[in-house]
Amino acid sequence: MKYPLLVSIVIFMSSCHSDDSDYESQDHAPSGSLIKMDIYYPKTDVKSSNTYFYNRQGKVSSTLGESWSLSEYAQYTTSFSYNANGQIWKSSTEYEENIDYTEFIFENDLITTSLRHRSNGDILRTVYSYNADNQLISKQHFNADNEAAAVVTITFNTNGNIEHTHSEPINGDIKDHTYEYDIYNNPQASLFENQELSKVVGNSFNNITNTILTRNYNQSTEINIEYTYNAAGYPLTSKEYMYGDLETQVTYTYQE
Repeated sequence: MKYPLLVSIVIFMSSCHSDDSDYESQDHAPSGSLIKMDIYYPKTDVKSSNTYFYNRQGKVSSTLGESWSLSEYAQYTTSFSYNANGQIWKSSTEYEENIDYTEFIFENDLITTSLRHRSNGDILRTVYSYNADNQLISKQHFNADNEAAAVVTITFNTNGNIEHTHSEPINGDIKDHTYEYDIYNNPQASLFENQELSKVVGNSFNNITNTILTRNYNQSTEINIEYTYNAAGYPLTSKEYMYGDLETQVTYTYQE
């Protein structure tokens, strides 16, 4: 499981704000909430970080993603907007003067469609389906020509964590992911607690300890993640291994 520079691949900004960017600050972060992740990729000697900012209501208002290598520096800014029901309905990510934004359409308090507006003018649509327990069980992706591009199906274990995903693009590798978890708190899930966006992004309640990735039904890769935890049951550090080699290590910082 790689930790992307962006907290998610869908993000936004708005005109119908319930937050105010003038009050955006880590000072508004509730005690114990995640405020930063520092990530290191030892094989490539690349460092990155995600810093989380909160509005006066104690909700995430934006993230700052940064990445460093010996020769390059990159920076992403992502802003979140909330509707009258306190749900994130739009996100916007800015990178090198380019802005992508995603709007989320709700029905019966669930996100049923998202529209990703890319800086080149393309609009990518995704349709979401749920089971009787309001768990997200499928995503249908459409390309800029509104043609079917991929389908992802999702199943859950008894703890409500994502157990298996099956991704089948129209053109490309078929991928299956099978997950195992610890019994501790996933800070990403807590970051977007009670937000329907968390389902769309794919946050589980606990932390992934093992992933089996299978391509085209026959090529399998195993990924293991080890954690240390704080007294509240959230990760302090994690180390991700593939074929026994350290791939990624993460340090988590929380508001005191």
